[in-house]
Amino acid sequence: MVRTAKPFVTNHDDSPAYWQIGNLWQVMATGVQTDNAFCLLDQVVFADGGGPVTHTHTQDEGMFVITGQCTFNAGGHQGLVGTPGTFVAIPGDTEHSFTVDKPDTHILNFYLPAGFEQLLIGVSHPAKERKPPPRELLEEMLPPPWLADKLSEDYGETSILGNPFVDRPDPAKMLTKPTPGATLFPFISNSNNLESYTALGGCWTILASGEQTGGSYTLLEVRFRKGLVIEPRIYKDKDELFYIFEGNMTFLLGDKVLPATKGSLVYIPSTTVYSAKVESEGAHCLNIHTRSGFDEYIKYIGTPGKDQQRVAPKEDFVEKSVDAGARSRLLRKIGLQELMVGQFLQSI
Repeated sequence: MVRTAKPFVTNHDDSPAYWQIGNLWQVMATGVQTDNAFCLLDQVVFADGGGPVTHTHTQDEGMFVITGQCTFNAGGHQGLVGTPGTFVAIPGDTEHSFTVDKPDTHILNFYLPAGFEQLLIGVSHPAKERKPPPRELLEEMLPPPWLADKLSEDYGETSILGNPFVDRPDPAKMLTKPTPGATLFPFISNSNNLESYTALGGCWTILASGEQTGGSYTLLEVRFRKGLVIEPRIYKDKDELFYIFEGNMTFLLGDKVLPATKGSLVYIPSTTVYSAKVESEGAHCLNIHTRSGFDEYIKYIGTPGKDQQRVAPKEDFVEKSVDAGARSRLLRKIGLQELMVGQFLQSI
């Protein structure tokens, strides 16, 4: 299949925005943009306003809590508390639900493959401002049940204890059961409890490994040092994304130079030569690779430090010594090529 996806940057303040059952949905990446491989939504919910009742969908889902708090239920596990820095992984066809515990909770949602964003757009209303909708509008914004049911059927959602786009959170409709015959299972992680690895001018925490996701994706949290330059590189058959929590970066994506700042999503499809520079005092990012493999590389070349504070390394940090041949073989295995400057200039 010939790929048509192009690199892009979507900014938090100018992304398409929608209201639905107490949620502000900001669409950062759609399947149309990513050859249907991936979609990502930026979600803000007020307490008692949002949170879906128990349902499943065919797509893998990931949820990262930026601010606030949610309580997640998934695959028979109830009451998983998600505070800032928490990531929740939901494999496809896994029963799940969640409730919002604090006002204006801010979450990132992504789905692999894409499609679920079209369901959400179809049951939502264009947002009049970039904050959750007024409470008095909740009822009138509910979609007709027939529309929610039809779109759910079209895009792989199955309502278990109610339709998540029509029914409000209810303790009786939030319980979940394990998936019969499952080989992948939901899990929850938080960078505060995980080992970090210092390498490539950053401090990396692996929130989701390829082993945990069946190779579907790898998710890392990274803090880059001031002035870091990510040398030119290209993935043969994987896409990469950065979501900027804090800081300013400049990305060279093919022949385009694009800025990215707090709230920006940077999408880099496979076969795109890219480079980047940290322009601010540092940068704090979420880094997603679809498919997995980069986590193996970071674990191999990185200096582990479970007890250290997760801070970006200084410019004079000495990288761990690794076998050059083994490093090259690992790069080939994951399809990542680091380019010399001459190769980079020829490619653009």
